[in-house]
Amino acid sequence: MIPYTASILAMVAYMLHFWWSAAPAVNIFWPTAGFFAIFSIYGGIIARAHADTEHKKAVLMATTVVGCLVLLGLSLSAIFLLAPTAG
Repeated sequence: MIPYTASILAMVAYMLHFWWSAAPAVNIFWPTAGFFAIFSIYGGIIARAHADTEHKKAVLMATTVVGCLVLLGLSLSAIFLLAPTAG
């Protein structure tokens, strides 16, 4: 269940990039959340194809959904949080 752990780490890094919104922290937590979100999406899809029980399939589908939500939140935060500091 490595993708499940990656989705939890993606959520934690996503929350931390708002709590510590100073410039160095955002530059660390934003890409970290993106990495773990992408990993949980692809890992959840691939592992779901090989899952043997319905419980594992449901958990891995939730993992994929959480990764998608974190990526959506990161794209919105890039618009409102990171874009004003770029210029």
